[in-house]
Amino acid sequence: MNARDLADRLAENAADVAAMLLPNGKRHGQEWKAGSVTGEAGGSLSVRITGSKRGVWRDFATGEGGDLLDLFAARRGCSIAEAMREAAAYLGVSLDAPLKPKRTYSRPAKPDGGRPRSRVAAWLASRGLTEQTIAEFRLAGNPDDTAVLMPYLRDGELVNVKTRLVAEKKMWQAKDSEPCLFGWHLIDPKARSICITEGEIDAMTLHQAGIPAMSVNQGAGNHQWIDSDWERLQRFSDIVLCYDDDDAGRKGAREVANRLGLDRCRVCRLPTKDANEFLLAGANADDFAFHVREARPIDPDELVPASIFVDEVIADLHMLADAPVDPALYIGMDHEWFRFRPGEVSVWTGYNGHGKSQFLGQAMLGLMRNDERVLIFSGEMLPKKIMSRLTRQAAGCGDPTIQYIRQVNRWFDDRLWLYRHVGQADSARLLEVFAYGARRYGIRHFVVDSLMMLADVPEEGKGAFEAQRQLMSRVTAFAKQFAAHVNVVAHPRKAADEKSGPGKLDVSGSGKITNMADNVFSVWARLREETEADDGSPDAKVELLKQRNGEAQHRAMYLWFEPRSLQYCITNKRRAVQYLPDEQMEGVRNA
Repeated sequence: MNARDLADRLAENAADVAAMLLPNGKRHGQEWKAGSVTGEAGGSLSVRITGSKRGVWRDFATGEGGDLLDLFAARRGCSIAEAMREAAAYLGVSLDAPLKPKRTYSRPAKPDGGRPRSRVAAWLASRGLTEQTIAEFRLAGNPDDTAVLMPYLRDGELVNVKTRLVAEKKMWQAKDSEPCLFGWHLIDPKARSICITEGEIDAMTLHQAGIPAMSVNQGAGNHQWIDSDWERLQRFSDIVLCYDDDDAGRKGAREVANRLGLDRCRVCRLPTKDANEFLLAGANADDFAFHVREARPIDPDELVPASIFVDEVIADLHMLADAPVDPALYIGMDHEWFRFRPGEVSVWTGYNGHGKSQFLGQAMLGLMRNDERVLIFSGEMLPKKIMSRLTRQAAGCGDPTIQYIRQVNRWFDDRLWLYRHVGQADSARLLEVFAYGARRYGIRHFVVDSLMMLADVPEEGKGAFEAQRQLMSRVTAFAKQFAAHVNVVAHPRKAADEKSGPGKLDVSGSGKITNMADNVFSVWARLREETEADDGSPDAKVELLKQRNGEAQHRAMYLWFEPRSLQYCITNKRRAVQYLPDEQMEGVRNA
């Protein structure tokens, strides 16, 4: 538990904490009034005990103030670290245990050097550091005046020494020394805010500008110092990361913020690469103070302001002429009540023999007609059988010429891929291949036909429901990651009869299959006897049972089946359509 967490817990009990720390005070509305932090009666010190500023205090006589953890420190006359221990004991909570280094470190001997002389002193002066700053950080020069020695002092102990040549950018640390921050000995024990820089010179630059600062010991990418200094860093509620403005610095700052807590870290962006370069460019203390004040938090990647979606909202509510449109379900015409939106999963169900896979194949042809790319897994059919059916549907006839078959398959070339595997497949491998197809070929539409053909997703028995839930979770995550649309075929439970199509609740297995899907379809066919006369009534019904994001929540589409082309048609005239453009079909199709 860090200082900010403790302060928030204290604020939840602000009235009791104020009364305990300032027993001679009195309540006045939303405030607890006392004479001073020493506890005598009076009214110059005020603690807010209710409202949005609960836990904030200020002594108007001295100008002191802060949160209730600061009041603990001021009232007891102790450091923030000691106040944290006392406040934790009062609240009955435990502080996080420090992360102990896994190895034993040795303490370096006092460096063999003295006050910086000519070359070292000139180099430090060239970096804009004053004699006072050099003395406060106890910098020294080595005996031959070629390197500056920078001691790491913490809790009155020499922890590390870094040596930096002045003629070239070459540096090293004392052997087997403990990684820790540089500059601890100059940080006020009551300080709640600190800057951390990528280099010692930058930390000294900020200190010189009146800003408490320390430096990491080994660049932006090494964070071992966090383990060593974890407990000491817990007292800071505001940590400003002033790393170099380059790729390594930006990456390192985010990694440190993730470790120390995004809620208490901010990133300072200077107009130059680093703090010392800013100083040499002419910056003064006010310039540094401004940029530290303007340091911004690192929000989690998932946290974004809602207003950034304004253009997408405009496109959604006011369809612009040149705006991209998600492809509609095409069966004889575009059925705009359903669109294959990216990042969604559609579940298709239907009784055996009612044509759900056949219909879904035709729906995929409609996508290919719009130059969309499709990948199909069907563990129940040989690839040649899948392609024969799709070829007849695309051609719009039952006896395409060899020349036309080749033409159709040339059309398939950059539109259709198959997952070549017959029988049950492993779901992890299937999604791995799907991901490759999405990255390599830009495929955005996928078919899993069917759930029962996934070896690691049992239909029933112990663990079946959990396996189905996990599979749907992985499929939905895949759809969102690759802005893809995944179509999953799921079989229904056995019914007393098949006079009507299955509903959403009839899908076999876990309810998560349909709950986690964005869309659910049911495909039903009127199974006529061979001797039964054709009365013109529809042969099939495709029913939209669920649509999370579209306008239509329920829709039924009645269709007629044309057996030679294996196509579903929108009128009882059963006129099959040709999916290839006219110019690609001249002279290659049977009459």
